[in-house]
Amino acid sequence: MVTLTLTLLIAVTPPDAPKIHAKTPARVSTTSTVIKSAEELGKLQNIDADKASASLAKLLKVESIDWKKQMVIVISGGQQRTGGFSVEAKSLEVKDGKLIVNWKVNPPPPGSFVTQALSTPTLTILVDRFEGDVVFEPKAPPAGGGKRLGGS
Repeated sequence: MVTLTLTLLIAVTPPDAPKIHAKTPARVSTTSTVIKSAEELGKLQNIDADKASASLAKLLKVESIDWKKQMVIVISGGQQRTGGFSVEAKSLEVKDGKLIVNWKVNPPPPGSFVTQALSTPTLTILVDRFEGDVVFEPKAPPAGGGKRLGGS
């Protein structure tokens, strides 16, 4: 006697990760954060919500921000000892109902001339709105980078 077991697998497609519509190295927050409304942006910058939204849209080189369909993610690369650092958003992915923002800090190219002052590289991106939690990976920027002043 042959027994046949049939298993039915239902494929559930996870929601697509939000698309990046625009980005700017402009810093609109001192820490990594998610902004989902003009009001949040205005409070963060301590100015009128409409003015804050229009100003950020200009920095992102878009006509306007549709807060019902879009949100802003600010990724802070932490304090670095010199200029020349940049922040890169490597990917956005939805996993277990959360939006994972994979990012990294890029150091200046070897031998490049950089500002000998503390800097805070930042990337501000305009993405499709996501209603779940947003998690930054890594959670915090690497400590300190950059060349030491005085050649040490």
